Formats: sequence, structure tokens, C-alpha cells
Amino acid sequence: MTSVHSPCLIAVLGIDMSKAKFNAHLLLPADGGSHSGEFANTAEGFKALGRWLKKHSPKGGTLHAGVEATGNYALPLLMQLHQAGHRVSYLNPRRVKDFTRSLGRKAKTDPVDARDIALMVERLRPSLWTPPTVERCELQALVRHRRDLVAQVTANGNRLKTAQSPAVKSSLQQLLKHLRQQLKAIETQISSHTLAHNSLQRDERLLRSIPGFGRTVSAAVLGGLPRLEDFTRAREVVAFAGMAPTVTTSGSSVQKRGRMSKEGSPLLRQMLYMAALNTITRPTALSPFYQALVARGKSKACALGALMNKLLRIAFGVLKHQTPFVENFAKI
Repeated sequence: MTSVHSPCLIAVLGIDMSKAKFNAHLLLPADGGSHSGEFANTAEGFKALGRWLKKHSPKGGTLHAGVEATGNYALPLLMQLHQAGHRVSYLNPRRVKDFTRSLGRKAKTDPVDARDIALMVERLRPSLWTPPTVERCELQALVRHRRDLVAQVTANGNRLKTAQSPAVKSSLQQLLKHLRQQLKAIETQISSHTLAHNSLQRDERLLRSIPGFGRTVSAAVLGGLPRLEDFTRAREVVAFAGMAPTVTTSGSSVQKRGRMSKEGSPLLRQMLYMAALNTITRPTALSPFYQALVARGKSKACALGALMNKLLRIAFGVLKHQTPFVENFAKI
């Protein structure tokens, strides 16, 4: 990922986001000073933050801001900070939580969280965030909306199975009909949006050459990954998606590779899980990989996780080199 070290770093900004507001904590490493503020999560709030930063930040250096990833609430502010010329890092909530725990904090308030985020940025200098293209932002929004609609269809379908009241059943049936119509419409929009942009259309075609990758999975991968230029190796993409296995050591004991870190996008992992299931339910070039792991004594869940990892690495290679999947990729 992009290097963030800079000899001119004169201020560090930590931001704790919520739907209606955000708390900011500004650290000034040169003199040890700091300032705190609270702002509305609106365009006016962003302008107020800009004036506040101009007032309290020294001139002639670089500001590095860290924003915790909380749904889509932070994206407009990220764009505002980036366009203002600041360095910006989009921080994984789990890493923020682990860092805060390492500080031994007992109090947890929004101002304290903002201060801890600023400390994390100052000490760890996390990777920089790069804005996605407009078409990828739209694709991501469409894919997430589809996910929400699928969840609503599933939840209300389950309620219908257990409903006893005829009036409730009728209401749920009408609601499900509407939701399924909306789901079909959004899937059509995803296809139309992809076809309307040559880069998305080309990349989707490449991804769909991989076993298990249908239109929905391909769209989720395209919308869920940032610019490929930000990655140099496949393992960086795997780590970004939260699919790198954790490693545990104790004293002189042998390192143990555990479960996925799950620090990245849940939607991206969900779609890769579906792709892995699609891969093993019918004969494909990647089926022997899964079967070999199970034959060696690995649990089916472990083997499926390894297959998800492999699929993402292949997807990265296919997109990075603009080369369709070929059977030899299964041996990577």
C-alpha cells in the first residue's frame, strides 16, 4: 500500500464518526499541544472543521487524518479531507479497538475515541486511503443496496413461514412481492451500470472467467476493492479483505495459523464465500484444491476458507494483468 511517512508531518487528526456528528482530536507533535472539537456530519459541519483546522494547525506542513470505518457515514468527510490536500487513512474498526485496548483505556466516549485514533495515526502511520472512481462508488452503493434487499427478503420470508394471522400473512406476502420486484430492478441497474462503463465491463468479463464468479460476485469484488494500483502483491489484497489467517505464538511454541482476521469488508467475504460454494458444488478446475485439503484432514470450513483466499488471489492476478482465468491458475 502507499507509504505515508513524511518528514513534514506537523499535525495528526483523529476522527470518531457517527451518523449525525463526529468528534475530532488534533495532535501537534512539535509542541505536544492538542485541540478537540465536535461537528455536525453535514456539509456545514465539514466547512466548520476546515475553519477549525486552519485556526489550530501550524502552517507549512502536512496533516494526516485518521477516520474509523463506520459504514458509509465517513465517506463524504474522507472525500472532503482528501480534496483539501490532507493525507487520509480509513481505519479498520477492529484495529482501532485493538490499539485502544493496548492503551489500557477504561473510559469510552466519543472525544476519547477521537484522541485514541489520533494517537494511532501518529504512532503507526497507517496506509493512505485513495478515493475510488465515481463509477466504482456507484457500483458499490448498488451492490450494498442489493445485499440489504436480500436480507429483507430472507427475514420477511422467515416471518411468513411462522405467521398465524391471515392479515399478517397477506401483508407479508405483499411486502415480499414488492421487495422481490425491487431486488430484480436493482440487479438490472447493476448490469446496466456495468455495461455503461468500459472499464467495469472489461473487468467483470475477466472476473467471470474464474470458476464460481457470476455477475453478482464479480460486481461485489469490483465494488469492494480499491484501486489495484494501491496493491503490489496478492497477499496485500487478502489482508485488506480480512482473509489473512491470524498467527499465534507463545514462548518457544510453534506458530499456529488460526482463523481469518475478518478485518476487511464483510460483503466482499460473503460474496467470495458464495463463489467458493459455487466452485465446489460442480466439477471445476479448482474443485481438486478443495478436495485435497479435505482429504488431508482439514475441516470443510477450513478448506472453504482456503479456497476463498485462493479465489481472491486469482481475482487479483486476473485484474492486475488483465488476463482471463486459465486452468493453470488453479495450480498457483
